[in-house]
Amino acid sequence: MFRIGIVGSGFGIIGLKPAFESIQGCRVVGVCAKRTDWQKFLDRNDLDAIALAVPPRAQYEIAKVALRKGLHVFAEKPLAANLAQAKELYALAKKKGVTTGIDFEFPEIAEWKKVKELLDKKKFGVLKHVSVDWDWQSGDLKYGKKTWKTNVKEGGGALSFYFSHGLYYLEHFAGTLVDAKSLFTHSPLSLNGGEVGIDILLKFKSGVTGNAHVSCNSPGFIRHRLMFICERGVIVLENKNAIVDNFTVKTYGEDGEHVVKILKDKNLKNEDERAKIVRKLAQRFVNACIHKKPMIPSFADGLRVQELIRTIRSKKI
Repeated sequence: MFRIGIVGSGFGIIGLKPAFESIQGCRVVGVCAKRTDWQKFLDRNDLDAIALAVPPRAQYEIAKVALRKGLHVFAEKPLAANLAQAKELYALAKKKGVTTGIDFEFPEIAEWKKVKELLDKKKFGVLKHVSVDWDWQSGDLKYGKKTWKTNVKEGGGALSFYFSHGLYYLEHFAGTLVDAKSLFTHSPLSLNGGEVGIDILLKFKSGVTGNAHVSCNSPGFIRHRLMFICERGVIVLENKNAIVDNFTVKTYGEDGEHVVKILKDKNLKNEDERAKIVRKLAQRFVNACIHKKPMIPSFADGLRVQELIRTIRSKKI
C-alpha cells in the first residue's frame, strides 16, 4: 500500500484528498491543515510521500524537509516563491533520487488532450501562431483580500500565481519558448501591489509566434481561450464560465466550422470540478513512485516555469 500525507487545507481537502483517495493501492494517512504542525506531521513513520497545497514560500520550506527525509513530493504551482528556491528544491530532489510531481492541470483535460493530438498529427498543417486570452476577476481583488496571491515576492501576481499554468501549457503545445516581451498592468485593488494583468509577445524555438493576454481583474467577465493558427486551419479551445469544466473545441478550415466531439472528464458525486483532473496527475505520481520512475510534470518542469517567470519579469515595459 502506497501511503501519502496531505499538507494544507482548502484545495488540499477538496482537490488533493479525493484525488489520491480514489486511487487503488494508495492510502491517504492524514491531512495536516495547520502550518505549525507540519514538522511533526513529517516525522510520522507511515509516509511514503506528501502532497502539498500551501503558499509557495511555505511549500519550499516543507518540501525541503520532506525531500531530506527521502519522501516523494507532489507540489502545487508555482514551485517556489522565487527561482533560487526552485533550483534548490530541484537539486535536492535529484540528489535524493525521489519522485516529484507538480499540479499543472490544464493539459490533462480531455479537450486539451484532443487539441494536442490534432496539433501533433498536423491535422491542419504546421502550427504557426498561438494566442491566449484569459480573463476573470480573482477573489482577492473582488473582495479586497490582502494575501500572498497579490505579493510578487511571495510567488503571487498574475504572472507567477496564475500564468505559471500558461507558461507550462504554452511550451506543452508549441515547444521551447526563446523570447518574450511583456507589458504589465496594475490596480489599487491589488493590496500587495502584484500585477493584475500581463500582455506578452512570444517566440518559440520551433518558429511559432504567439501572444498572451491575462487579466485577473475583469469584473463580470470569464473567458479562457486558446487559438492555434495552423497552415490550413484554426483550432479554438475555449471556456467561458468555469475553471476546468465546459471547454469546447472548434476547428475552422476550408470546409467551414466544426465542433469536435469529445468524451468529457467526469466528476465523482459532489466533488470539486478540479478533482477529476488532479486524479489523473495523482495516479501518474503514485505509479511513478511505486515503480521508481520519473513523472511528467515534475520539479524540472516547475523549475523551467520559474525560469520563464524571471525572464518575463526582467523584460517588462
